Amino acid sequence: MTRRNLFLGIMLISILFLAVGSVSAIEYKEAPMLTEKVNSGELPPVAERLPEEPNIIEPLEEIGVYGGTLRRGITGPNDHNNYVRWMYDSLVRYAQDGNSTYPQLIKSLEPNEDYTVWTFNMLKGAKWSDGSPFTSADIMFWFEDYYTYPELTPAKLPWLYNDDGSIVEVTAPDEYTVVFTYKDPITTVPMEVAAMDNRDNLVPMFLPSAYLKQFHAKYTDVNQLNEMAKKESFENWKQLFENRQAPYRNPERPVMAAWMSVNTINDPIYNLVRNPYYVGVDPEGNQLPYIDNLSLVTYQSPDALNMAAIQGEIDMQDRHIIMQNYPVLMEESEKTGKYDVRLWPTFGGVDAALSINYYYDKDPEYMKLFQNHDFRVALSISIDREEIIESAFLGLGEARQPVPRSTSIYYPGDEYAFKYTEFDQAKANEMLDAMGLDKKDANGFRLMPDGSRVMIEIAYVPQFANWGDIAQMIAEDWRGVGIEGVVVENERTNHFAKRDSNELMTEIWNEDTTGFPFTGAPKFDPRTSPGICVATGARTWLNSGGKEGYEPNDDFKRIMEIIDLAKRVGPEEQQELGKELFRIWAEGCYEIGIAGLTPMVQGVGVVNSNLGNVPASDTLGNDWPLRTPGNGRTEQFYFKQ
Repeated sequence: MTRRNLFLGIMLISILFLAVGSVSAIEYKEAPMLTEKVNSGELPPVAERLPEEPNIIEPLEEIGVYGGTLRRGITGPNDHNNYVRWMYDSLVRYAQDGNSTYPQLIKSLEPNEDYTVWTFNMLKGAKWSDGSPFTSADIMFWFEDYYTYPELTPAKLPWLYNDDGSIVEVTAPDEYTVVFTYKDPITTVPMEVAAMDNRDNLVPMFLPSAYLKQFHAKYTDVNQLNEMAKKESFENWKQLFENRQAPYRNPERPVMAAWMSVNTINDPIYNLVRNPYYVGVDPEGNQLPYIDNLSLVTYQSPDALNMAAIQGEIDMQDRHIIMQNYPVLMEESEKTGKYDVRLWPTFGGVDAALSINYYYDKDPEYMKLFQNHDFRVALSISIDREEIIESAFLGLGEARQPVPRSTSIYYPGDEYAFKYTEFDQAKANEMLDAMGLDKKDANGFRLMPDGSRVMIEIAYVPQFANWGDIAQMIAEDWRGVGIEGVVVENERTNHFAKRDSNELMTEIWNEDTTGFPFTGAPKFDPRTSPGICVATGARTWLNSGGKEGYEPNDDFKRIMEIIDLAKRVGPEEQQELGKELFRIWAEGCYEIGIAGLTPMVQGVGVVNSNLGNVPASDTLGNDWPLRTPGNGRTEQFYFKQ
């Protein structure tokens, strides 16, 4: 493959490798609260805190002013992805529209001629929030002392491996250079790096090594560490290390993000303050962020959070805003003028999907049912999606399967986007009868071979949207074909634990990774953790080397092959592989799409009318891989007065 063809491929999948600019001729300026600390001797001057070539961040609308505390709502300690989305603290970020990437905490990320070598050029003079140097040692610490350290067992990251299964070679020629060397071409590294933040409790690929060594057995006596761990209610030093590396659980942990923790996410109000060493400046040399403080308030329920937003008590909120509240939000916005309401529809996929556990083994008879393609199709066509869209989505969006939107280069075509979405309970009843589920009890419910009622649990987490209402409507529709749906509400941590232990029969979740099928953590990849419940048993099999769980079926094997192959090939093959993947996924009916292309999942933004530089409606790419609203560069948001 020629460099030219690969370059065209990179451009086609919209990845840009940009170098950080320079404002060396400009006098740097800082927030008044930091000037006070400089004058008192608590901090060095701003020019000494910034890298030699700071990251220049163009404001969306205008140069902002310093000050203020931004209020945002969270639903508790397990809502750490709220922090992750706001900070978007990664070496590389996706742009606002989601069509390109750019260096965020490094100077550049550059490939060699055949894309087998990727060089991370770091920002000379960059510092962590405690003033310690940010160097290649901090990436090497992640790779050598965390990811490949024998006693630690992080989730496997497929992009770090060659085709033969060997791991990438990572070296640091000097303080400001890190080199990843592969045996095979890999064109997706920037997009992979953009996902290497604290997502889902992931340990990011850059760590404050000088600080964290005191909690690592390679550098500190293990007995001493284990004793320290027990005193803090951890089982061992590894759990202690995991806790200490998480910035939202440990305010002493240095960060590179625009804001740093004052307390923890476990507190009723999680407070953060500007990072005096943040590497970003605006074009006039003003060190960012503009906003001084963040106040993340815990609400006991999404409803309570939404009420606070309606009453204007939150300055910027998209996460956990329930779409059904859109009319009342608009009404209050027009009445009080306190805030604007903005809509950011999703990139593709679906905003509510029913995943079926293909390897549900708590009852072998149900596993047989769930592995029967006709049974899954019957469940799908038993659902009245149009009614759900009118009721749960305010008539917005469309009935569709979890594939990208039609503008995507990976769109498999209308046949697959709308496959098995017709509402046809007569046909579903015929299919179920033909399977041998033709016996019913006195209430009209079908019976299993042992005489028990066919009963399927529909699990959901209440923090997001109105999935509970959708689950209830699905259960009601299934009554029409003689299947009892039992809706089960789970607290998020408990839900994830049940998913990992293969206890979920089905679950309602969104499918927000279809626009990025080959990078990050696509939910349709059986290896993704946390994934969805479709192939938990296959993931267990893969992670255990075949000793536990279940061997992936042919479709799942092909999906993994496609994802791995797509990282190595040029644009035309990549497009065709993406289309094939989604044809398999839609045809298999493993994840039943309900509705998509709506602003339901974090797509209704409540924005203080006094808050500037926030993307307008329909201009902010809204997807989990983009860390929305972080891809809108929250560090350049500001209060106008």
